[in-house]
Amino acid sequence: MIRPSKHTRIYSLYEIRIILFYASMLWLMPILLVITYVFEFDVILDINLFLLWSIFGVFILSALGTIGLLLNKDKLKRQVKPAYLGEYYYLLFVNALGMLGFVVFYDYLGGDRQYIANILILLAAVLVYVLLRLGRAFFKIDYMKKK
Repeated sequence: MIRPSKHTRIYSLYEIRIILFYASMLWLMPILLVITYVFEFDVILDINLFLLWSIFGVFILSALGTIGLLLNKDKLKRQVKPAYLGEYYYLLFVNALGMLGFVVFYDYLGGDRQYIANILILLAAVLVYVLLRLGRAFFKIDYMKKK
């Protein structure tokens, strides 16, 4: 039996930027919450109103960014790299800050602080699995490969 050869697909910069942009937009509000928590803006601001405005701002930025990606689609589709290591590190950084922001969001909503460690462990396990899969499939980064 003849098996088809394994062809690994190399993704263009357009696909990578889509992944990075939407991951950034997904975690933008939690990252903003980390900043408000570190600099204690929650004392000055009404946090519920800030959450509402930040969600609105993230939707506006997402729409503008999507339009920008669509306008540059042809140019970005022609740019290809064999591996996207810098982009993958950016994705790791955004996810780490977003995970911390999710915990701050949980705290702002009045969640019991006793369960923060449980939430972090579950969220970290899911994110590590997703990031390892994304790294292998799209960014061509395989941590388990021997050199």
